[in-house]
Amino acid sequence: MSLRSTLGALRRDRKGLALVEFALTAPFLILLYLGTYQVNDAVGCNRKVTITARSVADLTSQYATVTSGSVAEILNASAQVMAPYDTARATIIVSEIYTDTSGATRIVWSQATGTVTPHTVGATFTPKPNLVSNDTYSIVAEVTYAYVPAMSFGVVGPLSLGDTIYMRPRISSMVSMT
Repeated sequence: MSLRSTLGALRRDRKGLALVEFALTAPFLILLYLGTYQVNDAVGCNRKVTITARSVADLTSQYATVTSGSVAEILNASAQVMAPYDTARATIIVSEIYTDTSGATRIVWSQATGTVTPHTVGATFTPKPNLVSNDTYSIVAEVTYAYVPAMSFGVVGPLSLGDTIYMRPRISSMVSMT
C-alpha cells in the first residue's frame, strides 16, 4: 500500500470521530460545569451575607434596651446563619445611629464580632442616601465576607462580599445600650 492510498483511507475512515470530538470538547465542558458551580456558590454565599445582615438588624431592632452581652448573643447567633460557609471569614458590625434635624448622622453605640473594631461612639457616619430620616434613630447592620472559591487553584483571590441593612427600632424610638 502506498502512502497516498493510506492517507486517503484514513481520510475516509469515520471510526472514532465521536471520541476525538469528545476529547476536544470535554475540557471545555468540564470548565463550564466547574465555573457554573463556582458562580452559583458565590451567589449563595452573597445571599447568606444579606440574610445575616438582615437578621442582625431585625433582632436588634426588636429591643428597647440592650446590653453588650445581649448584642454579643445576637451577633453570635446571626453568624450561624452563614453556615455552611466559614464564619471566621465574616465580620459583623451592628450600630445605632442618630440623624439630627440638620441631617448630620453620628454613632450612638456600636459592637462587632471577634477582633473587628466597632465604630467609634460619637463619630460621624455616612448613611446611604435616602435611607434615614432626620431626627430619627436607626439600627445599622454591616456584614462583610471574604469568599474564597473552592476551586480557584490560586488564580482567583478572595472576593469581598458585603451588605448593609438599615432598620428603625420597633418598640421605642431608639434602642439604648446599658
